[in-house]
Amino acid sequence: MVITEMVLGSGPRRDKNVAETEEMHSTCISGVGREEHEWKKIFAGFSDYKITPVMGPISVIEVYP
Repeated sequence: MVITEMVLGSGPRRDKNVAETEEMHSTCISGVGREEHEWKKIFAGFSDYKITPVMGPISVIEVYP
């Protein structure tokens, strides 16, 4: 399974103001902003996963059965 979603704290280190703006945006748009450890809990029933940052906080998440 492939998911394109925001992963807070992923990707290159960002300015604090930019990070706060991204978190506010995710809360307003989707209502959810998850960090990698939160995604890891969601994928607990799968064998493995891989998170690849692609643009700012947006990442491609590959989940393996």
